[in-house]
Amino acid sequence: MGNYKPHLLSCFCMVCVSTNVHAETNDEVQAQSSIETIVVTGSRIRRSIQSESSSPISSTELSDLTDIGANDIRDLIEVLPFNAGSQNNSDNLSQNFTVGTSNVNLRGLGVSSTLVLLNGIRQVTSSVVTDQGASFVDTASLVPALAIKRVEILKDGASAIYGSDAVAGVVNFITRDDLEGGEVQYEYRSRWSEGSQDDTKIDFAYGGYVSDSAHMLLAISYLERSSLLLDEVDWLKPATSSFGNPGSFVIPSLADENNPSGLTVADPNCAANGGSVSQGSNGNSFCLFDFGPQITAVPDEDRLQAYARAQWDWSDTTRMWAELGYARNKITREVSPSFPVLNAPSILASHPNNPYGEDIFFRGRPYGVGKPTETNYYDHTTTRVAFGADGELTEGIYWQASFVAAANDAILNPRDVITDNFQASLHGFGGNKCSGGAASQAGVGECYYFNPFDPQDPNNELLRDYIIGDYMGDAESEMRVYEAVITGDSLFELDGGDAGFALGIQYRDESINNVYDSFTQQDSFAFLIGNQNFTGERDVKALFAEVLLPMSENLELGAAIRYEDYGEFGGDTTNPKVSFLWLATEELSFRGTFSTSFRAPSVHQLQGVQTNFANITDPEDGSTTFGGNRTIGDPNLVPETSEALNLGMSYAFDEYTFDIDYWDFSFEDVLTRESHQAVVNANPNDPSRVVRTSAGTISIVNTKFINAEAIDTSGLDISASTIYRTDYGDFSPQLKATYLLSYDLMDASGKTTDGLGKLNRNTVGNPSPRLRGSIGLNWSSGMHRANFYIRHVASYTNDTSGANIDSFNTLDMQYSVNLGQVLKEDSETNLIVGVVNATDEAPPYVAIAGSYDPRTGDPRGRRAYIKFQFSF
Repeated sequence: MGNYKPHLLSCFCMVCVSTNVHAETNDEVQAQSSIETIVVTGSRIRRSIQSESSSPISSTELSDLTDIGANDIRDLIEVLPFNAGSQNNSDNLSQNFTVGTSNVNLRGLGVSSTLVLLNGIRQVTSSVVTDQGASFVDTASLVPALAIKRVEILKDGASAIYGSDAVAGVVNFITRDDLEGGEVQYEYRSRWSEGSQDDTKIDFAYGGYVSDSAHMLLAISYLERSSLLLDEVDWLKPATSSFGNPGSFVIPSLADENNPSGLTVADPNCAANGGSVSQGSNGNSFCLFDFGPQITAVPDEDRLQAYARAQWDWSDTTRMWAELGYARNKITREVSPSFPVLNAPSILASHPNNPYGEDIFFRGRPYGVGKPTETNYYDHTTTRVAFGADGELTEGIYWQASFVAAANDAILNPRDVITDNFQASLHGFGGNKCSGGAASQAGVGECYYFNPFDPQDPNNELLRDYIIGDYMGDAESEMRVYEAVITGDSLFELDGGDAGFALGIQYRDESINNVYDSFTQQDSFAFLIGNQNFTGERDVKALFAEVLLPMSENLELGAAIRYEDYGEFGGDTTNPKVSFLWLATEELSFRGTFSTSFRAPSVHQLQGVQTNFANITDPEDGSTTFGGNRTIGDPNLVPETSEALNLGMSYAFDEYTFDIDYWDFSFEDVLTRESHQAVVNANPNDPSRVVRTSAGTISIVNTKFINAEAIDTSGLDISASTIYRTDYGDFSPQLKATYLLSYDLMDASGKTTDGLGKLNRNTVGNPSPRLRGSIGLNWSSGMHRANFYIRHVASYTNDTSGANIDSFNTLDMQYSVNLGQVLKEDSETNLIVGVVNATDEAPPYVAIAGSYDPRTGDPRGRRAYIKFQFSF
């Protein structure tokens, strides 16, 4: 108990604030770095154990990443029990442009509601947004794994401390400041199941002290990842589209009161050419195409990351630092041979293969059954420059100032059917050398017919380069943050010691800029439609303060408040936070926090334009297919608001530790996009909301970003660990779990539904299995180590169909041996072998395209790996 007071008052900081540096020798520099490690993150004093913090904190060291078999940050995120609904799997249908990125979704409150920091400072958001219009920090673009010292996760609301986006909590990646020498790591990971998918990764890090007053770190990582298509797995079930090839035809002469544009009939040779016939309502029939096998579960990636940081003592009381970051991810993703043609192009009676003798409409796609997949290309680049200084003003008064500029640029190059070119080809004027003028004749010379009645017609393949074109976009997101903080540990004296304080100011500037080629701007594509150029920006000014009050040796109270002004975009907001920490005994402590938080609308939601495809059921004829969903930003949106309560207890005795936290979030004015299906159901024939083709099919649904919905959720976090020391080695069992008590969702109409234990695919919520967790056992003896983890995600319900989604249980195993003494004296060389999902469990079946829930399940199956780590 005697050590409590100095721990409590040793430092008080709002962000990454360190005390004055007194460096005379390398040993003293290293000792100071060790102290900073304890107090470096967040507004609260970071202690080495949970029992000395008033906020619920999870900390993962670099060695823990190795122990759990994580290949990258995405693998860590996926096993966090309090993370729900992250979009980290490549899903052609729900991730139009975010393929290759990864994100965090604490408490299932949305990927925009978790603030991601690097060394306590903000990182730029991705220039591409989710299909729901949510912005997020791409964790795949942060830093190489060997640069990470630890990852600290604050699991309660923190807007009073960090500002917007910290509604659900904060994830802070802290880089190494104590590395001396070099480390090289090589890993090869391969899918051991049907199909193939491989990762090859090389990491390098070098750090050291320069003279007696500076430290530098350089880290580089390269990942080469091959793809996995769902055609390669054995658990896929058909995912069909009524727009196929062979296709269907709308016959105007067969129109009736139920089908005013004409009766839709399946291609007479549908089944013979590999399709399947489906009978729709009102006598319509469709030739279905199974596009499931072409869905990419894992894309091809070539990812390069580099990071450098230097810090040095300017004087005995001032330290300066600077860091540079770079990441580039080149991604290719296979998709269907061609996308559906949503505008129902016409086929004239004069088409030489038209058997109907009249002008008709084609409902399908140019390339389908038996044709090779198409390839889409994406290229993400992230750069970051940051520098700052900190030191001591007077005894007990410290200061810190920092600046960061970061940018994320994404080149988007999916390929799609050019609407006018496909229509020209159906009329006999297809081909790059066909002028289409008055002198041209349909189907003569360099002008060719596309034949939708015979998928094997050689002219169809000859026209591929004319029909399929490049959708080109360049999206950029930029951020600049200026921040200054003053802290002190002797504001006034209380029974428990001196009160600490912090005062700070922050200025942020955020901007987005999306530029598209002329074809894309003119909505020239038959499925992806197109997009418009847009630009947007905003600046944010903030003031914040905090006090820490040691009321006694055993009781600490804290309070924080932050004011942010968004100007004309979002108004202003003030948010407080209060906390307590009571050390009841040497072994037992209690903690609690209450805060209000907010998330301002993103620049994209305020000023952007987004067009992507969505699965739509047409209430007019009962058909289900994909269509365009276009959403335009609204500058009148207001911030989301929330209240967060956390009450926790920690018990630590000898080698035993136990933590439990009750948490409750009430989340209002949730920023979301209107449900496209709800818009279609309510306004099926309103041309301002639902745009239809001349054949009556849906082409575009116009939706809006809105403040409409609410989420109320609560639950328990539990963790326990111990260590048993025996003659056979040390055994360390551990348990980590999150149990949901409630997950209530309110829609735009004010109707409240129970989302607990549901898929929540068509709501503002996320998949919410009641229980997520793991049981682990770590063993070590001399040069040998082994780790075993059983991971569990409870069963939940598909709220669309009512079907049960099975639980997902996996086993991870790992063995490592330190060969340092064998290969080279005084070196450390580790050989690590392991397997993730050793029993090759398939993701639980969900009745959606792809047959699994990409926000909860993992399609990668059993993956074995071998890793070499060498230190010098």
